[in-house]
Amino acid sequence: MSVGTAGPATSADFTLEDLDGRWRSPVAAEVFPGIYGIDDFWLRSPFWAIHFNSYKDPDCTQRLFELIITGFWELQAPSTASPGARDANFSRTKVCLRLFDADVIASAPGSWTPGEWKDVSHGGCPPIDLPGVDDCPLEYDLLGLAGDRLYFGQRHHDEQGSIWTRRAPGLLSYYVTPFDGTGPGVGHGAEWGPAEWTHLTSTYTLSPRPEGSQP
Repeated sequence: MSVGTAGPATSADFTLEDLDGRWRSPVAAEVFPGIYGIDDFWLRSPFWAIHFNSYKDPDCTQRLFELIITGFWELQAPSTASPGARDANFSRTKVCLRLFDADVIASAPGSWTPGEWKDVSHGGCPPIDLPGVDDCPLEYDLLGLAGDRLYFGQRHHDEQGSIWTRRAPGLLSYYVTPFDGTGPGVGHGAEWGPAEWTHLTSTYTLSPRPEGSQP
């Protein structure tokens, strides 16, 4: 995943009220080498959710996968390790995914129909580095604000661990901005709203725990 700090302009001087609302990528960011993504965060304390779309190209024409994650979150104190950021914890209670790319489908465990949603709350989808809530019930994240740009923490894995085993080591180099549904629709999901959230979270029930896993 692209890494790097957001720069000295980010500030930890913000409140829950400052972040209340919907935050979306203004352009497709290169989240892994050659892989682009549109983040769409919904923050309404104590609830949070993300609707994410992934592509092979920056023009968002070649779809890879689409996912949602929901949960609860809390904003904590300014970070002592990452100046200009605040610690934030995000629990994960539900994960749903649908796949589009033939190569991704071939590498994913289980049976998949292109474009069909599946609840992967237990088990996740390892080929796209998506953990389930059984492995990752809580993310130890960072948030930094620079004007109308909101930066989240880095999510790459290294010898120190992952975001669910240690605090994110710094802020990402890309960001999201406030989105009210009337701006330019970048990629897929600009039309996403309460009806889509309600349908998806009520229709796709919690996936069964993988056989042999611990309760």
